[in-house]
Amino acid sequence: MVVVAAIVLMATLLSVLSIQKYRRYDDGRFDLGNMVQAVDNTAHGRFLEVTSLDGRQVSRLGAHVDPILAVFALPWLLWPSPVMLLIAQAVVVCLAAWPAYRLGLRLLGDSRAALLGALALLVYPALGYAVLNEFHPVTLAIPLLLFAFLYLDEDRLLVAAPFLVLAALCKEEVPLVIACMGLYFALRKRSWRPLLITVAAGLYLAVAVGVVLPHYQAGGSPFVSRYSDYGTSVSQVARNVVLKPGVTARDLATRLNARYAWQLLWPFGLLPLVSPLTTLIALPEYLLNGLANRPAQHLITMHYVAAEVPFLFAGALLGLARLAGWIGLLAGWIGRRRRALPPAPPDPASPALPARTVAILAGLLLFAGLAGNYVLGPLPLGLPEATVSPSLYAMTSHAAVVDRALRLIPANAVVSAENKVGSHLSARRVVYTFPYIGDAQYIVIDNVRPWYFDSGAPADLQLRRTIALALAKDPRYTVVFSAGGVIVYRRVG
Repeated sequence: MVVVAAIVLMATLLSVLSIQKYRRYDDGRFDLGNMVQAVDNTAHGRFLEVTSLDGRQVSRLGAHVDPILAVFALPWLLWPSPVMLLIAQAVVVCLAAWPAYRLGLRLLGDSRAALLGALALLVYPALGYAVLNEFHPVTLAIPLLLFAFLYLDEDRLLVAAPFLVLAALCKEEVPLVIACMGLYFALRKRSWRPLLITVAAGLYLAVAVGVVLPHYQAGGSPFVSRYSDYGTSVSQVARNVVLKPGVTARDLATRLNARYAWQLLWPFGLLPLVSPLTTLIALPEYLLNGLANRPAQHLITMHYVAAEVPFLFAGALLGLARLAGWIGLLAGWIGRRRRALPPAPPDPASPALPARTVAILAGLLLFAGLAGNYVLGPLPLGLPEATVSPSLYAMTSHAAVVDRALRLIPANAVVSAENKVGSHLSARRVVYTFPYIGDAQYIVIDNVRPWYFDSGAPADLQLRRTIALALAKDPRYTVVFSAGGVIVYRRVG
């Protein structure tokens, strides 16, 4: 089947690109290394244990409630490598093309259009970027939410339930869109049963944010500071977003957010706007990104888009079906006018969509996705003037130098490493992020690609340089490797 072949092809391509990014040291201790350490510790009986920036051993659940990470502990025992996580993520996300195809068959009634729609999802720029943005559990929610949407559209609530549960386990904010999906299907199906989803998602959200996060992290979510203009707690932020509509509207109506929305919509041919109710399921996630004071959350190149992608795609399919229906009605009206025929009597049954029109629109949808990759990336199409060149994924001589340096570090040693280097050193119980040193036996710094913890801000880098210069004079450490700007220190004694 063509859909299966497309899934295999795209999963292979994204896996190769992800591995290349990892081998080039483009991934970081935060976030890939953090996930690697959580999975490795879980596989060795320490459930989701990670090392914090200040050197403490803590639970990842104090940062994000994404326990689905623990699922990877078993395959980790068989293949303990970050590469396994990167490949698994690419395969799982590309499986979204299957429910996309099934949904297209159901909504469009044409196998050609359904196939073109599934291919459009696979080449959608935001989906590709989510896969290539290191490894994040929330990215796995893309196919899970799309499977759930398909089965709810088919009135198969019990079949959808496992996918909804797994999606909720991907990150604490995913239940927000799940709750909206319940409301959406309650309206669309004229049934109260989908409201059970909304209630269950709301309860899970309350437990995750109100109980789990505070249990593992004093004061609750450490990411509330990204919404400091609205308050200092989750409840305060939520309340002020609603009670201060002027401030909320002002913060959403920025050029950065306009570009973010435009880059999400046009690679789907703007079709999600033709089915606004479906697209609005993604609104909670869009608000979380649009109101954040973190610039990365306003970019389609990050994993923050994950919970939006399924509903933008569903909105595109429903929008396509609606547009095809309008075109069919218009063509029929014009034909009757030309032949001077009386108006057609209303058909109580839902009229079939014009197959040719549907196929053409689906082809345009796929073309928009390919054009999005040309203009926005992330696929290295190798075309003239394309945004992303294959050289972006090519190996570098500097990566080879870092490889040589890391061969000197024992597997179980306590290490302090730069953010980018740390992505290769996190499969151990304790790993510090430079410039925190603690009781590290080895320290790896990279003066070519320096970081201050997980920050690249100029002021932070200046402080990091001061610490690196002091380390060079520290009698407790001796240099065991120095080449190409990479230095490895070993504790003396």
